[in-house]
Amino acid sequence: MGGKVEPGTAGVALGTGQQIRSMVGEPDVVHKAGQKMADYGHLMAQVGGQLLAIQEAEMAQWRFAGEAADTLRANVSDVAQMLAIASALYAPIGQALSGYGSGTSADQTELDKLAQICQEQWAAHEQLVAAYKALPAPSPGEPDYEQKQQERTDAENAAMDAGSSWSRSSAQWNNAYVEWFGRYTAAVASLSDPQLETIRKGELPPVAALTLFPNGEPEPTDVDQGGAGDCYLLSVLAGIAKGDPDRIKDLITANPDGTYTVHFKDGDITVRGDQLPDDGQADWVRVIEGAYQVHEGSFEEFDNGGDPAAVMKAIYGGDVDYKDNKGGPFDWLTGGNDIDDSGDQIKDALSHGRPVVAIASDGALGFEGGGHALTVTRAYDKDGVAMVQIRNPWGSNSQHEGAIRDAGGILRDPDDGYFTMTFADFAKAFTAVEIQK
Repeated sequence: MGGKVEPGTAGVALGTGQQIRSMVGEPDVVHKAGQKMADYGHLMAQVGGQLLAIQEAEMAQWRFAGEAADTLRANVSDVAQMLAIASALYAPIGQALSGYGSGTSADQTELDKLAQICQEQWAAHEQLVAAYKALPAPSPGEPDYEQKQQERTDAENAAMDAGSSWSRSSAQWNNAYVEWFGRYTAAVASLSDPQLETIRKGELPPVAALTLFPNGEPEPTDVDQGGAGDCYLLSVLAGIAKGDPDRIKDLITANPDGTYTVHFKDGDITVRGDQLPDDGQADWVRVIEGAYQVHEGSFEEFDNGGDPAAVMKAIYGGDVDYKDNKGGPFDWLTGGNDIDDSGDQIKDALSHGRPVVAIASDGALGFEGGGHALTVTRAYDKDGVAMVQIRNPWGSNSQHEGAIRDAGGILRDPDDGYFTMTFADFAKAFTAVEIQK
């Protein structure tokens, strides 16, 4: 039962002649190789982008000229383009292989196990069928007729039981195969990424486009607030990355000259690399931060706190549902209705990929002065109790663990900025909730 089963050796399906086949290949190896490929792709994109920035910005300011300088500039540009091409291929293919490998490791084990069982049960079935056929049908009146007839009946029943066991195991194998094939199909579909299709046609996306999303897709963990006071912006971006990452992708255009254009509803804003904050976050976050700073008119306005609802309107253009606690710690979320009604409203927004941002009360979670914006990432029921999951845009709660626990929060280990609360505790700890309609 522990050995590998070669394709086609697990037996012949009853009545059809179709062979049962186990998976081939080692998903763990595929996952590790794919992850390494994706990592190299992202690294090449980053290096290519840096080289291009050097070539376009720093080298353009050199005071010396001549053939040698021109050749060096051209070589740097060529290397950047080569890295961009390699990255554009490596990163999405590596991500597809890595995801497939990690998602099918258990499938491989289960399919091989069931294939081995099928093989053994089929062999037992064939032996029992042969044993049954080897027993001649006794004639009435011959000696020991009843005993021989019973032996033949028992042999037939044993063969049929073995066949039934094989049928059940083969059905289990088939169900496991269907699950595996779904993951395989998804992996193949991901290789039809528009970026890959562009490359197949001989067109290279701008180098800047390849560095935006270090994980292939926008993710909430890409948001890690630095020193700027823009939690109102980052909490919204983390919510969109969680629920509607394609909106983030559509929000940004990487231009051939290395600049980025962010498409706000009230107008496009284009930013250069030297306008982006150097805060260690993913490039897509930095690009939107840089553009929103321009949108606000100055760094002082951008850094002085803001309203998540204004960010939502800039990105979505629609209305935002705002709830505050003027009616008391319970009534403010319910509007006079049952507390579950507001939970359902938050659930509905999240289920449709719309961001929900909560504003902490003064001191309730250790945020003195209040006003800190956090992302509501999940609303669910646990044992009949309404719960919410929240993410701090700092990416960590290490400075407020005690205060969060005192307010009823349950922290994750290791600390990644997430915590959960009952809806009742949530209503006490936060002063307002803003929900994109």
